[in-house]
Amino acid sequence: MYVIGHVVTAAAAPVAGRPDLRRGERVIELMLPDLLSCHDWAYAHSWYRQERTRDQLVVAHMVGDAVVHFGRRWDGEHRKRGWAYRTMGQVARRYQHFWDTVDDNGWRLPEAGPPDSRRGWAHTLCEYALDQWLADNGDWDELLAACREQAAGTLADRAWVDAYVEAGTVTPSKPLATQPARYCGAISRACRPDEIHLRGLAVKFGLVESSEVLEWLRGWVRGIVRGVGAQELDAVVTEITETVTEPWAHGYPTAVLSAATIPDPATALAGQAAERAVSPG
Repeated sequence: MYVIGHVVTAAAAPVAGRPDLRRGERVIELMLPDLLSCHDWAYAHSWYRQERTRDQLVVAHMVGDAVVHFGRRWDGEHRKRGWAYRTMGQVARRYQHFWDTVDDNGWRLPEAGPPDSRRGWAHTLCEYALDQWLADNGDWDELLAACREQAAGTLADRAWVDAYVEAGTVTPSKPLATQPARYCGAISRACRPDEIHLRGLAVKFGLVESSEVLEWLRGWVRGIVRGVGAQELDAVVTEITETVTEPWAHGYPTAVLSAATIPDPATALAGQAAERAVSPG
């Protein structure tokens, strides 16, 4: 999911102060895992960071991502069996057509790296279909204005982001020197609510952000929405929202003590291997 998807699913999360995320309150803070590209760190550590509203927003973001990627029940293992991975088969077969169209039209930026893998590309488009469906069926002008303002402010002065990284010993997976600027830059350029995620797609895939490319991406993602169907998308959003509302009811460790009850997969597997090694026959 991108901004609108996370705003909708995190709006019911148990967050101090009950910020109105739909109006854009603290929305860039909600998107910190994307802004910093620190999902691996957040899966390991964010469950325990409950002291401040900002920490609670990060937890809400990560639970939403985990449901879409790994399924509603958290078992401590990162097995990609959530909705996005179950659905992406209908998208993956069009991978080559997508990139052939990009290349034929000269839409890739000169500095863009190689295309994402078929799997990574397909699951990203499936996730962003949730945002497109929500964008096409709601009034998000106020959220867009808030996103643009907060993104532009962070572009001008990202001291609060650096302070969060230092205080939480966050480990980003992309360079701090470039990732926040790329992320906030795309949001600050959005002229329509769905351009928040469409420009995000263009940046992720290394495409130019021309009106022609954005309209082409819009058609692509709307095609996925039609293929999946509104009923299924509504069910997915409901599933994520319900899990984010009560993550502990679905095995998500939102405190250190509850986290201790979930065995570390690596330790458990090592123990099983040791048992097999000493068992007779």
